[in-house]
Amino acid sequence: MTQAANPAATNFDRAKAKSAVESIQKAMSGLITGYELEIGSGTFSGSELTVQLKIRIPGGVSQERTMLELECKHRGFDPDTTLKSSSYGEFNLVGYHPRRPKYPWTVQIVGGQRYKFTDEAISDAFNRLKN
Repeated sequence: MTQAANPAATNFDRAKAKSAVESIQKAMSGLITGYELEIGSGTFSGSELTVQLKIRIPGGVSQERTMLELECKHRGFDPDTTLKSSSYGEFNLVGYHPRRPKYPWTVQIVGGQRYKFTDEAISDAFNRLKN
């Protein structure tokens, strides 16, 4: 026997989804599992929220970070350098994606938002840092 949907139930919107993810992260921070736990990207529809749970071995490196380090080594860049942009302010390199030829670099600004940058933008940022 199924029950009718609760008319008082509310649906997820962006703010409620963000709040739910923050609650999950807070609850997970107290867990001692021996692994690094991270909530990844997610989607919501109606009253359902689906999020990705990433579990890493402590000290392990993600594939995104490995690609970033390889490309930085090839170009002579330090992947841990904090760079500056006139439009975005300070940012850090967090990934390199060779299958995105126009915008292969992923950066994260101070507020936590991630953006895609071109090769030229990253080269200019490193050149400004040297001068």
